[in-house]
Amino acid sequence: MSDKPLHGQLVDSALVAGIAARAARETPGVLRLATARSHLLARLRTGVSQSWRTTAGWAARRPGDPEAPKVRDGVVAMIRDGTATIEVDLATDAAYNALDVADQVRDRVAQALRATGITTGPVNVTVLAIEPSAGS
Repeated sequence: MSDKPLHGQLVDSALVAGIAARAARETPGVLRLATARSHLLARLRTGVSQSWRTTAGWAARRPGDPEAPKVRDGVVAMIRDGTATIEVDLATDAAYNALDVADQVRDRVAQALRATGITTGPVNVTVLAIEPSAGS
């Protein structure tokens, strides 16, 4: 055993959101990441998001909490009990099959998080728009 002290890094929701956003942006067929205001409001109204609202309210009372949900570039990330849950909202290129792009984003985000040692739970991808690329 070494006498050197171990140095750890705190994994928080903001870090997870950043990793997920980068993996999603690098997926072929993704034009951009963006959360539509109406989609975010709809998500907040559903029973599924009840835990998200509860955690968000709790985190608001505890600034700096690493488990607080973070929204970054169309990605909502939350860590609960050591497992990351990710929501990705994006626009795809019309030249690609949107369902295939969503599947690839889901796989790439999960793989990127696992590669960093983060336990990954659900990765939900929503295609908000299918648009022609700037070159089309």
